[in-house]
This record gives sequence, C-alpha cells and structure tokens, in this order.
Amino acid sequence: MALKIALYGYDSDIGKLIIETLDEGGLEFADFFPLSPLTGEYDAVTIGKQNYFVQNVNEFDFAKADVAFFITTPDETQRLADKARQSGCIVIDNSHLYSGNNSIPVILPEVNGLDIQKAVETRLVVPATSLSSMLCLTLKPLQDAYGLSKVTATALLSVSEHGRVGTEALARETTLLLNGMAPEHYGFPEQLAFNLHTRVGEMLEDGYSERENITKNEVQKLLGGFERGFDVTCLLAPVFYGHTVVVNVELEDKATVQELCETFGDYPEYLSLKPNDELLTPVTHVINERNILVNRVRQVGKSGKSFTYVAMLDNTRRGEAISCVKIAKLFGEKL
Repeated sequence: MALKIALYGYDSDIGKLIIETLDEGGLEFADFFPLSPLTGEYDAVTIGKQNYFVQNVNEFDFAKADVAFFITTPDETQRLADKARQSGCIVIDNSHLYSGNNSIPVILPEVNGLDIQKAVETRLVVPATSLSSMLCLTLKPLQDAYGLSKVTATALLSVSEHGRVGTEALARETTLLLNGMAPEHYGFPEQLAFNLHTRVGEMLEDGYSERENITKNEVQKLLGGFERGFDVTCLLAPVFYGHTVVVNVELEDKATVQELCETFGDYPEYLSLKPNDELLTPVTHVINERNILVNRVRQVGKSGKSFTYVAMLDNTRRGEAISCVKIAKLFGEKL
C-alpha cells in the first residue's frame, strides 16, 4: 500500500534525512504533508521533482495521513500525538516521549518487524534509539549463533544525540575557544568543545543516567534478558555525528575470533566488518554510511566465550532517519 505520509519536523536534521531517504526511493508513498508549527510559512519540500507545500500542524487534519513522523520535541508530541491517533493516523514518534513506556511498542525492523501489528493496534510506535539499534543489530547475530550470557557496553555518543541543539552548541563553543573567548554552555551542564561528559541526560537514583536506562529497557524489549545481565555506560564525546560503542560479550557456546567475524559478515545488509588494523573515525568512515561498522574483534582470555568488539554508526542517518522510514514501510505492507 502506498502511504499518505505527514512529517512534523521536516526542517530538522532528522526530518531532512527522512526526506532525502524518500527522495532516494526508500518508500513508496501516495502523498506527503510537511508540517510546521509556524503560520504563514510559504515553503515547499521537493521529492522526486514534485513539490509538497508546508502546512501548519495546528490546522492540519491528520485524517489525511496514514502515518505521521513526529520528529519534534516531547512536549509537542504530548500536545499533538493523541489528536493524530484519534484521527486514524499512526504516529511514529522520534521525540523519545514514550521511551521506557512498556505499553508502547518499540520497533527495530530488522529485529522485531513482526511486532508492527501491535503498533497498528495502538496507532503509536517508538523507533529504537540509535544506540539501542547499534547494540541490537550487532548482538542479535551473536545471540542467534552462540547465545549470549552477559553483555557490557561503553558508548561514546556524539552531540547530535541532542539534535541540532547539540551540534550548534559544539560549533559555537569551538569558535569561541579558538578565538580566545570563554565558552557558553547553551543549556548543557558543562562545556562541550574539547571536553567529555561522563553521563548523557540526568542522573537517576539508581546511579544510571536517563539515556542508559532507556537503552537497557529497549535492549531487553528487543533481545530479551541475558542470564548474567546487560550493562551500559554512556559518555558524551565532542563529536558532531557518529556514535561509537565498545562491547564486551560472554557467549553461551565457545567460538573463535574467525567464527565471530564470519557471523558478522553474514549480515551485509546492515553490518560491514572492517579489518582489525583499520583505523576508523566518525569523520572519515561513519558520516553518510548506511551500515554499522564493526572492527577490533578480539578474544578475551582463554575460555573461548569472552570477546570484545567496536561498532560505529551514523546515528542521524542510519540510526534514526532510515529506521523511521523502514518502520513506515512495514506499515505500508501491513495496512
């Protein structure tokens, strides 16, 4: 079924990448409605040489759309999502308002695409966050092949985790510092430029940050629990785009480094295994990359069950925009 699609947040970084993905033929659609909170915004979005004029989200009739991407802030999702759902429209909410809500389906198409029926029923779905996507898409092949007993991950998240607010703040602070002026934090607790934050989001009573708890919740939803547990630590790095994660796994069955590499290589549609001696960086390898990059696969100890690897992905394009479009495609196949 060719969908009628609304996009609230068409001019955000993720919104622009969704439009780019649609323009590349990533999803067949019958109509497209770019939405803005501004009145009198006489602008248009071009997809496949067709112009689609921007409409005011407060006046828009969501009954015109089958699916609406909400690439906006949590308070705007809170204000408008129920209105869209009551009109019969399915909301794909990327604002993270419902993250951690066990009654709302979390979808990562490559892992639990069959759960899309639950999202049809609730008319609301949360795409897995980019970090959860990176973890699950690298762990699922290992889980299926060898079983997973325990997983520990340390993630270095780029400032685009916070959207344009993060990238603009890093750019401004860098400019100020290079010109010998004191930086301003622009809503962040500490300086971003040439710095590292030991948490992402507010610290909670259990000692984990908001981002860590969201990740733990989503990984458990998508992969189930591991016998000896799952733990993640999230740091914020002074990088514009591209997340990096170091993952330590304990398998249930023995394996070799070569066997793990062959397992990763069995999923070329979303994983790209790189040589262990190749130096990967977000700037040179990750930006605009559609796959998750994996390298530095190595064995820890002599048990044959403990391994570690490094994974990287373009969090905005692959981690968010492409995942959102893939979810919409599942709806098109189901409706």
